[in-house]
Amino acid sequence: MTQWGHIMADEAEKADEPVKAGMNKKLLLIVLLGLLVVGGGAGFFFMSGGDAGKKVKADEHADAEAEHEPDPKIAGPVLDLDPFVLNLADHDHLRYLKVSIKLQLDRPQEETDFTDKLPAIRDALLVLLTSKESRSLRTIDGKMLVRDEIGGRVNTIMKKGKIQQVFFTEFIIQ
Repeated sequence: MTQWGHIMADEAEKADEPVKAGMNKKLLLIVLLGLLVVGGGAGFFFMSGGDAGKKVKADEHADAEAEHEPDPKIAGPVLDLDPFVLNLADHDHLRYLKVSIKLQLDRPQEETDFTDKLPAIRDALLVLLTSKESRSLRTIDGKMLVRDEIGGRVNTIMKKGKIQQVFFTEFIIQ
């Protein structure tokens, strides 16, 4: 090899070294960035208690339940109960109450156990109403209190669906 050929070969090798060194640095930088991204994701997963996937599943489960949950803005059907005619708990005189009640459900009747629980509902309301005295039922506050008690009693009996509103359509004390 001539002197010039040897010099040119040495220069060619030296010229390749910075390119290889630059590529090695880029490759190293890419690998390090990849590790940082993976490590950061794993760190987030463990810092969040490992439930990042569970939260997504919980959100999906909540969405599925929301489809079955009634919308409080949408009124459910209003159902009639047969009228009640009963004795009140007055001690001084024999007093009667005739009351017609309508119950508004929070969802379609088919999605409740209202029909199956109707005998238990009527029984609970009969026991409640016969425990009242006429003087407490004559006031607006008394009627509102009994309305709330009716809703509470019915809601404890029903396992599927709830009562949104209680309406008196007839209320006669004699």
